[in-house]
Amino acid sequence: MKLAAIICEFNPLHTGHKLLIDYAKSVADKVVCIMSGNFTQRAMPACADKYSRARHAIAAGADIVVELPTVFATASAENFALGGVAIAQKLGADCLVFGSECGDLDKLRACAETMDSETTQKHIKEEIKKGVSYPKALALATNLPELDKPNNTLAIEYLRAANKLHADIVPLTIKREDNYNSDECDIYASSALLRNEPSLRAKYSYDFVVKDIDDEAEKNYCQLVPTFLSVATVEQLREIEGISEGLENRIVKADKTQGYERLLQELKTKRYTRLKLQRIILNTILKIRKTDVAHAKDGAPLLKVLAVKRNALFLMSQIENKSDEITERADSLYGSITGKKAPRLLPVFDD
Repeated sequence: MKLAAIICEFNPLHTGHKLLIDYAKSVADKVVCIMSGNFTQRAMPACADKYSRARHAIAAGADIVVELPTVFATASAENFALGGVAIAQKLGADCLVFGSECGDLDKLRACAETMDSETTQKHIKEEIKKGVSYPKALALATNLPELDKPNNTLAIEYLRAANKLHADIVPLTIKREDNYNSDECDIYASSALLRNEPSLRAKYSYDFVVKDIDDEAEKNYCQLVPTFLSVATVEQLREIEGISEGLENRIVKADKTQGYERLLQELKTKRYTRLKLQRIILNTILKIRKTDVAHAKDGAPLLKVLAVKRNALFLMSQIENKSDEITERADSLYGSITGKKAPRLLPVFDD
């Protein structure tokens, strides 16, 4: 039996994701989706709870959905990819299927190899210090401007992670042909566009997805953030993943009475971009310390099944089906802002 893995968020699932799943089904007997839980790479609550999004993946053709632990799901591209590939390896996946704007595996491999050089890494860090985004820094450091794209960045990190873990997994990519972030695209639209433009959801997603989207989840979370941060101490913040160079002092001193957006604007610098601050804030709330991240990267991720087809239950034989403490805290936080509760029993679906 051949198993294909897809590392994903499905936040929300759309027609482009269905294309990816269909391709994975064409090259393998079973498809496993390794999916972010209730919080995503943006360090924001997902637009629908993880069990609903897992159900969406099954409805779109996946055979089993396994959770990417929160410590990886809310991290930068490098750690997001490392966690996903580690799970794919643990599951015994034969191939890893992903989309990329580039669509050229040879070019992506060459970039991955270039990135592992000390010179390239130094160049990337220098560009990031100037306030350049990671994809842009990657493009500048490798002299490949077409790689200033988010899915190319992830694709490269998947390849780097597979090399680092010595994973015997065949990478397969499909090219994203359309402009996913334009509301004038013909077939596909990005998840970000669908989150921001509800009127486009019916065109580029599915009824079984749209009905589960909670547009209030992110708003509710942002309203609670200043209150959470107001009780953090300098000593606690120093241990949090992502905090350095005295940021802990600035967070403690920052005005938390004017809301989330104002707080971000006060803390934002060239070094600490909005996205990086969003991750640091969530890390603070969930108590994700530097040592937690180091431990997670060195160990084997716990596997938690979110949904499975009945004819794929045999894939669970090597799965402990447990969540780590950080993921459990993330689930509690998500439940408090949405009122969503986890199902008592594992969701099992017929074909």
